[in-house]
Amino acid sequence: MRKVNRRKAGFTLVELMVVAIIVAILAAVAIPLMTGNKDRAMATEAQAGCTTVATQLRMYWAEHGTPAAAGLATTLEGINAGDMNGTYFSDAGYSFTHTAADAYVVTAKGNGGDAGTKTVTMTVAGGKAKWAGTLLVAP
Repeated sequence: MRKVNRRKAGFTLVELMVVAIIVAILAAVAIPLMTGNKDRAMATEAQAGCTTVATQLRMYWAEHGTPAAAGLATTLEGINAGDMNGTYFSDAGYSFTHTAADAYVVTAKGNGGDAGTKTVTMTVAGGKAKWAGTLLVAP
């Protein structure tokens, strides 16, 4: 009598559990990293927008000899409606005010979603910029 060797194909429960544990560990590490990347992306977009507004404010001062009236970024010459629209911040979120002859504050407010409560503020005085706000931003 001959013995027939029949192997069953498939995975054991232990092998499946090991794979599930590895996937869970990778997810636990990756999700916080992705959240940090999103915050940095928001901060970068806001800083770029604030810098654009600051450049237009300096150009306005150079051309007219007086500071621009406080308002939204789209009130400045050279910034049209839609120019400042991004993923997290939009035209309506960028505003500026003058605090002194050579000092002003540019503020970016999130346009909803993940950036709804996020703000970035650029304060320029004496030609030097300082950053503040609810997002992690570099000085």
